[in-house]
Amino acid sequence: MSLYRKYRPINFNSLVGQEYITTTLVNALTTGRVNHAYLFTGPRGTGKTSAARIMAKAINCVNLKDATPCEECEICRDISEGRLIDVIEIDAASNGKVEEIRDLREKINFAPTRAKNKVYIIDEVHMISRDGFNALLKTLEEPPANVYFILATTEVHKIPETILSRCQRFDFKRIDDEVIVDRLKFIAREEKVDADLQALEAIAHTAQGGLRDAIGLMEQLITGSKLEYAHVCDILGLSGFASIEKLFGYLQQKDSKPALEEIHNLYIEGYDLNRFNKGFLEFLRKKLLQSVEDRKTGETAWLLKLVALFRDSYDAARFASIPQLPLEMAVIEACVDNTVVENVAVARPVAASASPATPVVAKTIPQEREHREIRTVQSANQAVKPQQETAKVVPEVPPTAKSAPIVELTADEIKAKWPRILERLQNPTVKRSFRESALSGVHGCDVTLAFSNKFHLDKTMETVNRVDLENAFAEVLNAHVKIKGELKSLTSTINKEELELAEKAAAIFEGEVV
Repeated sequence: MSLYRKYRPINFNSLVGQEYITTTLVNALTTGRVNHAYLFTGPRGTGKTSAARIMAKAINCVNLKDATPCEECEICRDISEGRLIDVIEIDAASNGKVEEIRDLREKINFAPTRAKNKVYIIDEVHMISRDGFNALLKTLEEPPANVYFILATTEVHKIPETILSRCQRFDFKRIDDEVIVDRLKFIAREEKVDADLQALEAIAHTAQGGLRDAIGLMEQLITGSKLEYAHVCDILGLSGFASIEKLFGYLQQKDSKPALEEIHNLYIEGYDLNRFNKGFLEFLRKKLLQSVEDRKTGETAWLLKLVALFRDSYDAARFASIPQLPLEMAVIEACVDNTVVENVAVARPVAASASPATPVVAKTIPQEREHREIRTVQSANQAVKPQQETAKVVPEVPPTAKSAPIVELTADEIKAKWPRILERLQNPTVKRSFRESALSGVHGCDVTLAFSNKFHLDKTMETVNRVDLENAFAEVLNAHVKIKGELKSLTSTINKEELELAEKAAAIFEGEVV
């Protein structure tokens, strides 16, 4: 017999991790106020079906004491072994059609054969068809006096409100890791297994609140009456807490080289990088909450950046052709000094203009726009005449591009930098819509993008998405940009050949700057 069946709860005392549910059910049994319909909902492996069987025993036990089945009478033994004909377990996944529910409704009026009461335990009740639920409604609301229903499901949102209103609902929660570890310790002692505490903790964490899954994993990983931490890590692909702390330390020091080596070593040794990424996110979450509690504003801002980077890398890993690449990109971006990036961005136009073969791509805006900048400085010194300046408004600047100068852009410059702008975009929605656009016109700081699809136009022009795009333009072009959009049929002004040439030019240019 498998361990999870051998150590399945047989009474409310052995049903761990669901204290408020057991207390409520015990009170109902003690006072004789047992409801005729219960709904147990919650994640898998948290005790729903076990609680239903215990409840069935408690309702029918002839020697019930303090709401605890005796486990000695014939009724208790038969229910435990699944032999009692008056306790009917139905799997709604394969018996949820309307004909089967009607058959149940007809048989429900027959008196119990051996026990005091009939108990129907319907597992995965959300799989019953709509007509099946309709057939069950009346019976569920007014069943015979000696009939009880216990419904169990993992997807309560799929159950009609009319059914929910007729049941007393109990929500089973995920079981805490500490409770799971205590239960695994008990099973290890009973089975005479020498188990490492770290191994039990790793199993409990992997089970994600499901005790049945934890017991199944434990049984699978026991080798020769031993349960070793190293063996658990090898089989489950866990890297261990030490690697997480190491990576965090490297990021604090902004030392990308050993951080990348750590990720490479994890990949070479066969660890699951997705699990490592998830574990690192959990570690960052704890650090983030602690920094908020300690009111460390600077540390909180930095941790928020890390959480965003590694959350994106976790999402991107599902589609990555190179498994370690999303993690490596997150590490590099976390270690890059923003001031260095800004200095390089400022240096690029100078390097480009220094080359005799490269045309000048940034030229001074007309005198009126320069005067606006001068006016802004003068207003700080209170040396401006209000009558002359009230009509002039400084264009709105994206928050991350306030240090960029106002220059007049050219279409050729934007085409040349198009791949870099695309690369800068972090939001997948903006990136996808930007790929479907083409450069339609450039007038000073106003850049007009054309879209053949209204969906992509609307998405790009949403305030948050438009600001993200303007920030990307500002970072790459070192200039304030105002994005506009229009809908028209496209013959893309930036074709594949131009993109390839631009990417090659960008690579050469990057080498010169470095």
